[in-house]
Amino acid sequence: MASLAGSACAAPSLLACPAGQRAQRVDGDGFTQGLARWRLEAQDPRAQVQAQGGVLDVQTPAGLSLWWRDELRGDFELRFTATALPAPGTAGPLAGRISDLNLFWHATEADGREPQPRDGAFARYDTLRAYYAGIGANGNTTTRLRHYDGSGTRTLLQGWADGSEATPQDRHGPMTPATRLVAGQPVLLRLLSRTPTAADPVHGRLFLGAQELFQLAQDVPKPHRQRGWFAFRTTASRWQLRDFEIWRCGPP
Repeated sequence: MASLAGSACAAPSLLACPAGQRAQRVDGDGFTQGLARWRLEAQDPRAQVQAQGGVLDVQTPAGLSLWWRDELRGDFELRFTATALPAPGTAGPLAGRISDLNLFWHATEADGREPQPRDGAFARYDTLRAYYAGIGANGNTTTRLRHYDGSGTRTLLQGWADGSEATPQDRHGPMTPATRLVAGQPVLLRLLSRTPTAADPVHGRLFLGAQELFQLAQDVPKPHRQRGWFAFRTTASRWQLRDFEIWRCGPP
């Protein structure tokens, strides 16, 4: 799998800025001052989450979501570096596994409000409106993109899946080295949200390292609102995140 270790600034931006502007970091978290900018929802009280020394360390035996407290609107690129480590011993039979680099974005309640607090169990989020990417999920056997429509329906738009996990919607086929997580290997995740146009209907792109996993181009019956909240999501896993950054176009 292609990867980019170190600072998220090392990779070029996905933003296509107009003349006289350039892509630049406008917000983010260097993980040196705790979780003040995040809301933690953990299914199991034994979950451990620390942000210090430039690293967000997440160890959880069950479902866990970390919500960025600020709503994201307009065109932006979100990026961070993630390193998968073996799941902690508290995960029981799932201890030691590598799994679940997952994301919610453009997430709202069905009526457009900020997502309300939940207990961290995955099914509790079914009533959101959101996009959801599950990278290396189900024990590193699936990488998928879903749309949540706010009614409890989670439409599988596209993905990769191994063996018995595969469905007709996993149209890319089995997992590949570029879609599978690798223990101890830092990888740069980049998420682009942009306003679609008639000439370019793409409104979302998701990259894992150099691999473009997904494009979104109005492939749901009702175009999704280009606003909402972001969350890092995982389950029965350990992750270390670094260099969480939000980029936008602006004057030099």
